[in-house]
Order: sequence, then structure tokens, then C-alpha cells
Amino acid sequence: MPEVYFFDMDHTLQNNDSDVSWKKFLIEEGVAPPDTMKEVDMFFEQYERGELEFDAFVKFQLKEFIGKTPEDMEPLLISHFERYSRNKIYSQGVELVKRLKLNGKPLILLTATNKYIAAPFARFFDMDEVVANDLELVDGRFTGNIIGEYCCRSGKVIHARAWCARHGLTLEQAEYYGDSVSDMDILRAVGSPVAVNPAPRLRKTASAEGWRIIDFEC
Repeated sequence: MPEVYFFDMDHTLQNNDSDVSWKKFLIEEGVAPPDTMKEVDMFFEQYERGELEFDAFVKFQLKEFIGKTPEDMEPLLISHFERYSRNKIYSQGVELVKRLKLNGKPLILLTATNKYIAAPFARFFDMDEVVANDLELVDGRFTGNIIGEYCCRSGKVIHARAWCARHGLTLEQAEYYGDSVSDMDILRAVGSPVAVNPAPRLRKTASAEGWRIIDFEC
């Protein structure tokens, strides 16, 4: 039995991409201009190909955080979850998490989305911790920068390995659930890889590698 369960968020436990919906939400709220969606589409296509330009994406994605405090952003973050995530959560994912909780092992949300956007989602699932891109604060205000390694592709491996080391574990003792080609590094690194709702390239790899594959219905 694994000693820790790591879960991706978008398209794994919910039928939604939170970074995309966050920008849509900000446009609806009048916080971001309508032409923002052109850049959203460009970055999403990069992500789907596994070729996301991290530095450019961070600068774009965190634009509306700059100069704000966590308290300033909290109402928007909660409203975004309620409007775009809650009704997109897979019921089978909820049941899976409930079953795994009975094992008494930590359940960790491991996502490329920043931890502030991910926090309401993690609270819904009663996850033990969020491992995600942390945002830099100076004098209590967001700078628009992240702290440490970007939590995507090989960066997920770095973050997951660090979490395991802090808790006296190894990645061989971990199970990871993920859906995209960007999850291949972490799926290869853990002892128990599970491809969830896998994208075509990941499904092909998972079948070839003999990884467990599960599919949730909307």
C-alpha cells in the first residue's frame, strides 16, 4: 500500500482547467480585459503539447495578483471555485478520495496551478496539504513571482520528492494520479502511477508502461 497519495487537480479530479477558468472569471468580473483570452489560448496550447514557457506564463497568469494581499484576493478565489470548479468535480473522484482516506495515509494535491487558486479545491476534498506554486509576498503583497521551482513536468518530481523527504518517505512509496503529458515525469518517478482521464499521448504511454488507467464520467 502506498504511504502517500498525490493528486493532480485539473482534468483529474475536475473537468476544468483552473488557470484558464481563472482568467475567464477575471474577465467576467471586470478585473482583466477581454483580449486576455487570446493569451490564455496560446498558453493552454503550449501546456497541452508539454511545451509551456514557464517564465512567460507566470508573468501573465499572476498579473492580477501584483500589489494585492492574500486577504484582497480571497473573495475572488472563493467565487472562482464556486462558479467554475464545484460543479465540474467528478463524483467518481470524490468517491475515490473518500475510499483512500480510509487508509489513513496523507492525501496531497500536487498541481501546477498556484496554491491560492488551488486552496478552495483542496478544502472541498479535505486534502491534507497543497503542494503547488507558491507566490512571493513582500510586505504582505504579491509581487507576481513564484517561490522555487515551477511545479510542472520535472518540477512536480522535485516538489513531490522534497515533500517525501520531509516526511521520511521516498517517491517509490507514493501513488500519483494525473491526466496530461506534463504528468509523465512524475508518473514515471513514483512507485504507483495512475493515469486518470488520460490525454491520448499519456494513454498510449500508460498502456505501454502497464500503468493503471481509470476514466471518470462527467
